[in-house]
Amino acid sequence: MTVRNAVESDYPAIARIQYRCPEAAQWPAGDYSNFRVLVAVANGTLFGFCAWRQSMDDEAELLNLGVDPDHRKRGVASALLTALEAAAKGTIYLEVAETNAPAITAYHKMGWESIGVRRGYYSNGTVAAVVMRHTSRGT
Repeated sequence: MTVRNAVESDYPAIARIQYRCPEAAQWPAGDYSNFRVLVAVANGTLFGFCAWRQSMDDEAELLNLGVDPDHRKRGVASALLTALEAAAKGTIYLEVAETNAPAITAYHKMGWESIGVRRGYYSNGTVAAVVMRHTSRGT
């Protein structure tokens, strides 16, 4: 598996994965052109993606991450997060639904720390977000 920067021709595959991941933010495919996007690919097939932005010189934000449900627990998310950590500069932040225990566990295993909670952040104000951060290795 390799992780690379997404190109516009990847957007349909990203949209398919996103659709299969109800826990991911459901963006119109064209919105990905406004952000940096990494994709995990093996044998010509895209298995996962993450969208992010460098919001300040020393701060970045993971905006969306999705892994095809048929390819979870195979290191796809870890590969994407490792590539993000290498590309981003400074501290990376994210919000994840407190109900998404598998994602929170995976982030913790990769060295992310929970730093707060945003009540009513998801699902029309019914689900809190756990705010997490990680210091990147990027330059």
